[in-house]
Amino acid sequence: MKMNLTRSFVNQEFFLNKKIILEKPSSHHLIKVLRKKEGDELVLFDGKGNSCLGVISKIHRSEVQLDVIDIFEKSLRYGIEINLGQSLIKNDPFNLTIQKATELGVTSFHPLITDRSELKIKMTRNRSLRWNLIARGACEQCGENWLPIIQDPIKLDRWAANEESKIKIVLYPNADNKISDFKYKDSVSLAIGPEGDFSDYEVDSLTEKGFIPVSIGKRILRAETAAISAISSVRFSAKEF
Repeated sequence: MKMNLTRSFVNQEFFLNKKIILEKPSSHHLIKVLRKKEGDELVLFDGKGNSCLGVISKIHRSEVQLDVIDIFEKSLRYGIEINLGQSLIKNDPFNLTIQKATELGVTSFHPLITDRSELKIKMTRNRSLRWNLIARGACEQCGENWLPIIQDPIKLDRWAANEESKIKIVLYPNADNKISDFKYKDSVSLAIGPEGDFSDYEVDSLTEKGFIPVSIGKRILRAETAAISAISSVRFSAKEF
């Protein structure tokens, strides 16, 4: 596979010689930002592990058409499965968390409604689309062919009750255990609170559901920094870094 080519997400099935018309945002980015021309090659991926090589066969106004000229071997998910539960926080840091968690290969992303959530949102199609576009862009940039599953906001207790990972941990500054104390393999569910952390009641409730409180040091981190640090720590402990 040619790794230095521009990548673009396409929510379609691939087969040789298929003609694909890109969505308007992708076409606009390729034409106006990257200045792509007819004859240029791109890597297309569907977020489910499949990818192919396409060549731009036609550019008409704001529309890009490609022909599929090669099919790549399906990518397997690499590394430990990480299911991230992140308390809702302000839009910009929350969007950053989605972006970086995607780059770090999380399997699923669950926005959590908690006692101290900084943002009470009404879920809309535009908000869901925005979150998925952020994840797509992150995959395009980092070379990941698997999109995380991004769910609608869910109450903390309901999310925790449904998690079945081999190890379940919750970040908690007063925890006796450190995140580096464990050997991670197979799957991990990771719960991260808002800026004010989870309440003691929430931590107790998570503990009853099998979550282990862990700390990531003495520094007070922003929620988005905590997420990035925790995911990276799990990857490092699993010897993936």
